[in-house]
Amino acid sequence: MNILYLDTSQNLLITGVLKGAENFSRSVDAGKNGHTRILMGEIDAVLSRAGLAVRDLDAVAAVTGPGSFTGIRIGAATAAALSRGTGAKKIAVTEFEIIAYHRERVTAAVEAGRGNLYAAECEGGRVVATRFIPSEERGGEVFVFEPAGDRAATLAEIAAEKAAKGMFATAFEPFYMRKSQAERAQDEV
Repeated sequence: MNILYLDTSQNLLITGVLKGAENFSRSVDAGKNGHTRILMGEIDAVLSRAGLAVRDLDAVAAVTGPGSFTGIRIGAATAAALSRGTGAKKIAVTEFEIIAYHRERVTAAVEAGRGNLYAAECEGGRVVATRFIPSEERGGEVFVFEPAGDRAATLAEIAAEKAAKGMFATAFEPFYMRKSQAERAQDEV
């Protein structure tokens, strides 16, 4: 199975292709606003390295969040367009799944800006419960922010496992744990 995977939820842009058992990946620092500008070029580059065309894809995997609101939207829209254009199946992966992968029990966390956190209690790599933690309530709890192994390789493994189990999504729905800053400001008016 040929699976394109991408992660635009953080500054580090990850694109990769699983071509059977072979994994071709690229990681580029896109900064806060570079995903739109470089994403399609990175996808073309990784497909070229794998010797594949877009039409050869069987599935597209994307990290749906939590993370950068704009980055998540860019990744979800791109993955959805590629899936729709090629008929490839959709595989949604959360940032929490990446952090919890190969860990029995962990509190996975993603920075939410201004010292706040998005957190998830995870068991056996699966998310059990999620919560938003304001900076003033962080306390002494132990959080894990990074995966146990290489981020791109972990995303590829999760995508392959989900494909093998037939765990396909009907849509790439962004996983936001709260409203964006602009939406919160509008609510205050």
